[in-house]
Amino acid sequence: MSESFDLSYRDKSLQQFESYPYPGIPIEEPLNQDIGELYKNCLVTSHYCRDKRVITDLENRAILDVACGTGATTLRLAWANPGTKIVGIDMSPESIKIAEQRLKYHGFHDAEFHVLAIEDLQQLEQKFDLINASDVLYLLPDLALTLKQLAQVLKSDGIIRGNLHSYYQRHNYYRAQTLFQKMGLMEDNPEETELNLVREFYDALKDGVDLKMKTWRYNDSSKVADQLILMNHLFQNDKGYTLSQLFDAFQQSGLQLVDMVDWRYWDWKNLFKQPDNLPAYLVMGLEGSSLEEQLCFYELVQPDKRLLDFWCGHARKDKDDGEIDRDWQEQNPEKVIVHLHPCLHTEKFREAILESNAVAPVNLKQFFPFLDRDAWVDHTLLCCLGGPLLDSPRSLQFLWERWRQLRPLDPADFCAVDEGKLLDLLKLAIFEQESLGVLLVEVVD
Repeated sequence: MSESFDLSYRDKSLQQFESYPYPGIPIEEPLNQDIGELYKNCLVTSHYCRDKRVITDLENRAILDVACGTGATTLRLAWANPGTKIVGIDMSPESIKIAEQRLKYHGFHDAEFHVLAIEDLQQLEQKFDLINASDVLYLLPDLALTLKQLAQVLKSDGIIRGNLHSYYQRHNYYRAQTLFQKMGLMEDNPEETELNLVREFYDALKDGVDLKMKTWRYNDSSKVADQLILMNHLFQNDKGYTLSQLFDAFQQSGLQLVDMVDWRYWDWKNLFKQPDNLPAYLVMGLEGSSLEEQLCFYELVQPDKRLLDFWCGHARKDKDDGEIDRDWQEQNPEKVIVHLHPCLHTEKFREAILESNAVAPVNLKQFFPFLDRDAWVDHTLLCCLGGPLLDSPRSLQFLWERWRQLRPLDPADFCAVDEGKLLDLLKLAIFEQESLGVLLVEVVD
């Protein structure tokens, strides 16, 4: 390709990950118990976020895990997307060997692995529906160029998941890295000597010293894991970014933000004591601003996230997201199809719905801890929605008829409930659960 960057970065990163393959999770660990991680890695999640369409043909899709390391994320991708072709690449042969063993151990014998760097992706001679580039972009010398290289192997409707270390949240570690570079601890691949020197340095500092308070909160330095030091204090090629820098890189690479992966935690209104009673200049300035502007505002006011975790895709012009969100509520109920997110089909959730003696409201957060807040649902309504949706997607018309059977009377006066009111209540409940990502709603022709 015509554009390239200095490949000298490879040597230091390769040495570090060959010596200490990452992540150091035992191969036997199933990694399918964390619903939140499966949810994030599911192809359905990101595509619905952008298109408000539910992908069902996973067996015809392909996913690329860039810098897959020892295959922990690759395994989660395989669990979250059954039947999908999974391809992993990494420039560390030792990491690839472990990744292959991991996937085979858990029964994914068709996963494909290559010892390959990002700049050599064209050698794969295929394009992907989802490219996972987690925990790697902040190690590369040119973000915009890397995104261009990923875009070249991304299908026209594909999505890239990437993340960057937040400069604002992590700047104290960059202070530490600068210090240890000046001390000569990062000239070559850090080994046991350098790791012990870091421990000795922090042990020698007084507890009230700023750098120690903000980057070393451990009473017993001898018990601090090597990998924790290597991934923070002695992390080769580590760089921090702001959202503004990320959006500039999107423009240069022809990509466009879909949303933040943990979008629920980026709501600027949650930063205020009384979000419904804000000064006029804030309301006018923020509510009418773009998603990017709102995210940058949040980052400046509350830089509390180590990773700027995002989805992006090829730039395109769609109608306003808010309009898409509202469309289904105005459609014929027979044409509105409601899905329970495929990663949420758990036995624990099914048991809660089928529990005959349960009459109290149910908090969905106890089943789906990745939700950002409590989500209480009336048990009757949960039986109306959750029960049928655990079996298959259902039309709004079907759910409405079931709701009428379960709640024929108004509990306040025992009179027949107005059907229009019942439909509005059902729509509101579905809308609330869709906003949390629990339910997915699409309009069919």
